[in-house]
Amino acid sequence: MPSDEDFLRLAIALAHQGRERGGHPFGAVLVRGGKVVHQVYDRCAEFSDPTFHSELSLISEYCRAYHVMSLEEYTLYASTEPCPMCAGAIHWARISRVVFSVSQAMLQELSGGSPKPNAASIINATRYPIEVVGPLIPEEGLTVFEGYAFTANRAIPSAGHPGDGAPTT
Repeated sequence: MPSDEDFLRLAIALAHQGRERGGHPFGAVLVRGGKVVHQVYDRCAEFSDPTFHSELSLISEYCRAYHVMSLEEYTLYASTEPCPMCAGAIHWARISRVVFSVSQAMLQELSGGSPKPNAASIINATRYPIEVVGPLIPEEGLTVFEGYAFTANRAIPSAGHPGDGAPTT
Protein backbone atom coordinates (compact mmCIF):
# COMPACT_ATOMS: atom_id res chain seq x y z
CA MET A 1 0.00 0.00 0.00
CA PRO A 2 1.38 3.45 -0.86
CA SER A 3 2.57 5.62 2.04
CA ASP A 4 1.70 9.20 2.96
CA GLU A 5 4.99 10.21 1.39
CA ASP A 6 4.08 8.46 -1.88
CA PHE A 7 0.78 10.35 -2.13
CA LEU A 8 2.52 13.62 -1.21
CA ARG A 9 5.03 13.05 -3.98
CA LEU A 10 2.11 12.79 -6.40
CA ALA A 11 0.69 16.08 -5.07
CA ILE A 12 4.13 17.68 -5.47
CA ALA A 13 4.40 16.34 -9.04
CA LEU A 14 1.00 17.90 -9.77
CA ALA A 15 2.25 21.20 -8.34
CA HIS A 16 5.20 21.04 -10.75
CA GLN A 17 2.77 20.31 -13.59
CA GLY A 18 0.61 23.31 -12.68
CA ARG A 19 3.65 25.56 -12.57
CA GLU A 20 4.88 24.26 -15.93
CA ARG A 21 1.49 25.19 -17.40
CA GLY A 22 1.81 28.77 -16.19
CA GLY A 23 -0.18 28.44 -12.99
CA HIS A 24 0.56 28.49 -9.30
CA PRO A 25 2.69 25.61 -7.95
CA PHE A 26 0.15 23.71 -5.87
CA GLY A 27 -1.30 20.22 -6.22
CA ALA A 28 -3.75 18.01 -4.33
CA VAL A 29 -4.74 14.36 -4.29
CA LEU A 30 -7.85 12.72 -2.83
CA VAL A 31 -7.45 9.16 -1.55
CA ARG A 32 -9.94 6.64 -0.23
CA GLY A 33 -9.04 3.13 0.86
CA GLY A 34 -5.45 3.57 -0.25
CA LYS A 35 -6.44 4.49 -3.82
CA VAL A 36 -6.27 7.83 -5.62
CA VAL A 37 -9.82 8.85 -6.55
CA HIS A 38 -9.11 12.37 -7.84
CA GLN A 39 -6.09 14.62 -8.41
CA VAL A 40 -5.61 18.21 -9.55
CA TYR A 41 -3.15 21.06 -9.81
CA ASP A 42 -3.98 24.69 -9.12
CA ARG A 43 -5.90 26.24 -12.02
CA CYS A 44 -6.67 29.73 -10.75
CA ALA A 45 -4.96 31.39 -13.72
CA GLU A 46 -6.37 28.93 -16.26
CA PHE A 47 -9.96 29.66 -15.23
CA SER A 48 -9.44 33.30 -14.11
CA ASP A 49 -10.85 32.25 -10.75
CA PRO A 50 -8.88 33.22 -7.64
CA THR A 51 -10.82 30.62 -5.61
CA PHE A 52 -9.90 27.65 -7.81
CA HIS A 53 -7.09 26.48 -5.52
CA SER A 54 -6.12 22.84 -5.92
CA GLU A 55 -7.80 21.70 -2.69
CA LEU A 56 -11.02 23.59 -3.36
CA SER A 57 -11.31 22.39 -6.96
CA LEU A 58 -10.47 18.83 -5.88
CA ILE A 59 -13.35 18.80 -3.38
CA SER A 60 -15.81 20.56 -5.67
CA GLU A 61 -15.10 18.48 -8.77
CA TYR A 62 -15.19 15.18 -6.91
CA CYS A 63 -18.36 15.92 -4.94
CA ARG A 64 -20.22 17.08 -8.06
CA ALA A 65 -19.05 14.14 -10.17
CA TYR A 66 -20.11 11.56 -7.58
CA HIS A 67 -23.03 13.43 -5.99
CA VAL A 68 -21.60 13.29 -2.47
CA MET A 69 -21.61 15.94 0.24
CA SER A 70 -19.39 14.27 2.84
CA LEU A 71 -15.88 12.99 2.30
CA GLU A 72 -15.54 11.08 5.56
CA GLU A 73 -13.03 8.22 5.17
CA TYR A 74 -11.07 10.24 2.58
CA THR A 75 -7.58 11.72 2.93
CA LEU A 76 -6.55 14.89 1.13
CA TYR A 77 -2.85 15.21 0.29
CA ALA A 78 -1.64 18.72 -0.50
CA SER A 79 1.74 19.90 -1.73
CA THR A 80 1.37 22.88 0.64
CA GLU A 81 -0.64 23.33 3.83
CA PRO A 82 -4.14 24.45 2.85
CA CYS A 83 -4.87 28.18 3.05
CA PRO A 84 -7.72 29.44 5.27
CA MET A 85 -10.25 29.29 2.40
CA CYS A 86 -9.36 25.69 1.52
CA ALA A 87 -9.21 24.70 5.19
CA GLY A 88 -12.81 25.89 5.53
CA ALA A 89 -13.85 23.78 2.53
CA ILE A 90 -12.05 20.76 3.99
CA HIS A 91 -13.94 21.25 7.24
CA TRP A 92 -17.34 21.50 5.51
CA ALA A 93 -16.60 18.49 3.29
CA ARG A 94 -15.75 16.52 6.45
CA ILE A 95 -12.60 15.07 4.99
CA SER A 96 -11.22 12.72 7.65
CA ARG A 97 -7.53 13.43 7.21
CA VAL A 98 -5.25 16.04 5.66
CA VAL A 99 -1.55 15.54 4.96
CA PHE A 100 0.67 18.31 3.58
CA SER A 101 4.30 18.83 2.62
CA VAL A 102 5.16 22.54 2.94
CA SER A 103 3.71 24.50 5.88
CA GLN A 104 2.05 27.90 5.52
CA ALA A 105 4.87 29.34 7.66
CA MET A 106 7.48 28.02 5.19
CA LEU A 107 5.48 29.35 2.25
CA GLN A 108 5.10 32.80 3.80
CA GLU A 109 8.83 32.92 4.52
CA LEU A 110 9.55 32.19 0.84
CA SER A 111 6.90 34.52 -0.57
CA GLY A 112 7.23 37.40 1.87
CA GLY A 113 3.50 37.10 2.51
CA SER A 114 1.59 37.78 5.67
CA PRO A 115 1.39 35.07 8.33
CA LYS A 116 -1.78 32.99 8.03
CA PRO A 117 -3.56 30.75 10.52
CA ASN A 118 -2.53 27.13 10.33
CA ALA A 119 -4.99 24.79 8.63
CA ALA A 120 -5.63 22.68 11.75
CA SER A 121 -6.97 25.66 13.68
CA ILE A 122 -9.63 26.27 11.02
CA ILE A 123 -10.36 22.68 10.07
CA ASN A 124 -10.89 21.68 13.69
CA ALA A 125 -12.83 24.74 14.83
CA THR A 126 -15.91 22.64 15.64
CA ARG A 127 -16.88 19.21 16.87
CA TYR A 128 -15.80 17.11 13.87
CA PRO A 129 -12.16 16.23 14.53
CA ILE A 130 -10.03 15.93 11.40
CA GLU A 131 -6.48 14.65 11.57
CA VAL A 132 -3.97 17.13 10.12
CA VAL A 133 -0.44 15.85 9.47
CA GLY A 134 2.51 17.88 8.29
CA PRO A 135 4.84 19.16 7.25
CA LEU A 136 6.09 15.90 5.74
CA ILE A 137 8.98 15.73 3.25
CA PRO A 138 9.14 19.54 3.05
CA GLU A 139 12.56 19.41 1.37
CA GLU A 140 10.83 17.74 -1.60
CA GLY A 141 7.78 20.01 -1.48
CA LEU A 142 9.92 23.14 -1.48
CA THR A 143 11.53 22.20 -4.82
CA VAL A 144 8.43 23.38 -6.70
CA PHE A 145 9.11 26.94 -5.50
CA GLU A 146 12.75 27.10 -6.68
CA GLY A 147 13.00 30.13 -8.95
CA TYR A 148 9.26 30.80 -8.70
CA ALA A 149 8.30 34.48 -8.83
CA PHE A 150 5.51 35.14 -6.36
CA THR A 151 3.11 37.68 -7.84
CA ALA A 152 -0.42 38.71 -6.96
CA ASN A 153 -1.86 37.63 -10.31
CA ARG A 154 -0.29 35.23 -12.79
CA ALA A 155 -3.35 35.11 -15.06
CA ILE A 156 -3.18 36.04 -18.70
CA PRO A 157 -4.09 39.74 -19.01
CA SER A 158 -7.82 40.12 -19.39
CA ALA A 159 -9.82 42.22 -21.80
CA GLY A 160 -10.74 44.40 -18.85
CA HIS A 161 -13.28 44.74 -16.11
CA PRO A 162 -16.88 45.84 -16.53
CA GLY A 163 -17.07 49.61 -16.29
CA ASP A 164 -13.48 50.38 -17.25
CA GLY A 165 -14.25 50.93 -20.93
CA ALA A 166 -12.72 47.67 -22.09
CA PRO A 167 -14.79 45.21 -24.12
CA THR A 168 -16.46 42.47 -22.10
CA THR A 169 -18.25 39.26 -22.95
